[in-house]
Order: sequence, then C-alpha cells, then structure tokens
Amino acid sequence: MGVLGIILLLLGVVVFFVGGIKMFSKNKVKKIKGLKIFASGTVAILVSLVLIGVGFSGDSSSDDKQASKEVSTDTEEPEEKEEEQANITKEQYENVQIGTTQDQIKKELGEVTEDNVVQSKGRTMWSYSDDNFGLAYIYFSNKDKKVVLKSELGLLSEDSNTETSENGTVDLNDWKVQVKDIAGSDKSETEKFDEVSKLAMEYSLTDQELKEFEDYIVNEYKTNNYLKDIHNDEHMLTNIFKSTAIDEHYSSSTPIKEFAFDFLQNTKYTYRGAEVVGSQFVLANEDQMNTSLALMK
Repeated sequence: MGVLGIILLLLGVVVFFVGGIKMFSKNKVKKIKGLKIFASGTVAILVSLVLIGVGFSGDSSSDDKQASKEVSTDTEEPEEKEEEQANITKEQYENVQIGTTQDQIKKELGEVTEDNVVQSKGRTMWSYSDDNFGLAYIYFSNKDKKVVLKSELGLLSEDSNTETSENGTVDLNDWKVQVKDIAGSDKSETEKFDEVSKLAMEYSLTDQELKEFEDYIVNEYKTNNYLKDIHNDEHMLTNIFKSTAIDEHYSSSTPIKEFAFDFLQNTKYTYRGAEVVGSQFVLANEDQMNTSLALMK
C-alpha cells in the first residue's frame, strides 16, 4: 500500500502542476481543461497520502506483531519438574534385612517422595533405582512398619531378578519359580499352557539340564505318572515345559525328540481338556513313544 501511494503521489504532483500551468492559459478551452487536470492532480495527491498513511500503519503493525512474536518466542517455558527418584546401591540393597524398621531404612537410604510410595494389601512399598537402571522395592508391613519383603530387577547384576522374604531369596528368573507362578494364577489352562510354552521355547538348556529333562520325561512315562493327575497344574505344566524344551533343543529328528513331541501332545491335549486319558489319540501317541524308546536303547 505504501509503494502504490508514493507512485500515485508522484503522478498526482505532475498532473497538479500541468493543470496549474494550463489554468493560466488565455485560451478559455485550455483554461477549463487545465482546471480539470489540476483538480485530478489534487485528488490523486490526497488519495496517495491516504494510501501512504495506511501503508506505514500496516508496516508498523507488522513490526509490532513481529516484535511480539519475538518476545513470545524468547520467553522461556517453565521447565517441567523432573520426577525425583530415590537412589540405592547394590551394597545398600544387600544390607537391607527382613525385620528392619521403616525409620532405620529412611535413615540409611534417605527420604522417599510420594511418587516412590505405593500402598497395597496391608503393605507399603518404597521404590528405588541405581545409576544403571536397576530397580529395588522395599515392602513394609503397615502393622509394625517393618520390612517384610524386598525385590530387585537388574540391581545385583544385569539380568538379576530376585525376591527376598523371611523364607529366603528366590531367583524369579528360575523356570521352576515362573512355572509355579503361572500354575497358581487365575488364568485358564489354555492361557497357562501358552505362557509355559513360550517360556520353554525361549529357554536355553545346559547339557546337564538336557540329560536331566530327558531322563525325567522317560521316567514319567514308564511309571505311568505323566497323565496320572491331569488337573494338577504345576505337575502338568512342568511336564509341558520340559518336553517342549527338549523338542526345541534338537534341530533335526532324533528318537528322544520324537518321544518328547508325542509326550508333549498327550500332556497338552489332556491338560487343556481336548482329549481324555485312554483316547485313541493318546494311545496312538503312546505307540509312537514306545517305538522311540526302543530306538533309544
């Protein structure tokens, strides 16, 4: 708008002077034309001044907006307060004893914030972490404010996962513990089977474990114990874990792999209720198991 106004102003000035000169002509016709030209020039000058004024006003407004934007941009947002995490070292965790009072833990490990405190089932849990993303949890009885349980994940070592109570320390990475936990859950037989199968497929057997597992399932079958109580979750899931681990261990067909596979089929389907003990399916698999046993001798 400002540039257009300046151009119009220059044009208006020229027209203004041309008209002014013609106004003083002795020729009446030229004089009248000069008057009209003079008037046009005057109007052009006035309009140009208006346009120039609007242009400068707009530029000023834009500058103000830009300045406002810059001020807004330069204004720093208040930083969000980072959640404070109570710290603990491996040595401090190992020194926590079952029965220690809450006040003593506070004295040794320091105060914990509300974010590090969880209330559940008559117990209060305080959570901690170390500098390497290890986690520790101390549980207090709400009755006497003493430690009743402590657990850690990746604190004692990179893959550690232990839980300590008055009954001792349990390695939660131990497949026996995990199978027992799954067996005691409220999930269906199918869900429990799926979880144990996944656990077994991801498990790496040592040479000693492989021999122990193989001897175990063979003995379970020979003593007619493997389907004796199909409603015993822990027993059936243990058999499922061991036979699955053996089957997964061998990359090519062997008599023990074939035996473990048929053992697993009978255990799986009777446990899940898809087959009954003594069915044609079960008996057919047992015939195959007998064949595999003969080849193992």
